[in-house]
Amino acid sequence: MTERARIALWRVGILLALLGAWEWLTGLKAISRTPGLYWIDPFFISRPSTIARRFVYLTSGEVRLSLWQMALSTVQSTLWGFVVGVSTGFVAGLVLGRHDRLARVLDPYIIAFNSLPRIALVPLVTMIFGFGLLAKVVLAWTIVFFIVFFNTFQGTRAVDADLIHTARFLGAGERQIMRTVIVPSALAWTFAALTPSISFALIGVVVGELLGGESGGGLGYLITQSLGTLNAADMMVALVSLGAIGIVMALGIKQIERRLLRWRPEYRTERA
Repeated sequence: MTERARIALWRVGILLALLGAWEWLTGLKAISRTPGLYWIDPFFISRPSTIARRFVYLTSGEVRLSLWQMALSTVQSTLWGFVVGVSTGFVAGLVLGRHDRLARVLDPYIIAFNSLPRIALVPLVTMIFGFGLLAKVVLAWTIVFFIVFFNTFQGTRAVDADLIHTARFLGAGERQIMRTVIVPSALAWTFAALTPSISFALIGVVVGELLGGESGGGLGYLITQSLGTLNAADMMVALVSLGAIGIVMALGIKQIERRLLRWRPEYRTERA
């Protein structure tokens, strides 16, 4: 058995053990003759079997707004916010990383805006953009932009000066230096920020959905609706779905990273 297979087996085993313990403890009465008194009260966290039944129901055609529609809304908003945040953060990081004076001029403004808690921006964003897709994308962008910007900025500043001097000595212009020396160096730093960025983008979108209610749509709306009806099973369905979406997105980022940075030694070693 390969090491990868062993790790996968351990992961599945841990998951099954946790689900089994959860199901057992939420069905085990703390005092046998006392009704409704369990070691873990299923009213608060439900049970895996109940969650599975609710998942089937919410994905069926019997509901007005299916789980797939809500998940698609959340994923769409997250990806838009992520793509816009990464692209703008990467470009801004490259520009300010190469222009020291401009970076020093804008430094206090960048620090001030980045210091604002993103949750504090939600009322302002909703006043301007409402509760729809655009508002959720903007919230995700405000988080992703700065994560990618600071990593790209540091990656641009970390380029070996000797490499730049050598490229200039060989006749390379500024565009060639940017394309062949600086961007490849900054990419490694940028990709280090992408996995946490996609997770934080998802957080920003869900916050917008929580406050937006049905207008915000998405899995955040399902959580809000479940809280209003004290339905722990539906809430857990939403949380499990968000966790699954986060895992799939992170794995996708890893695959893209391996393809774009296949020239780096660590990825050559993996292929070997």
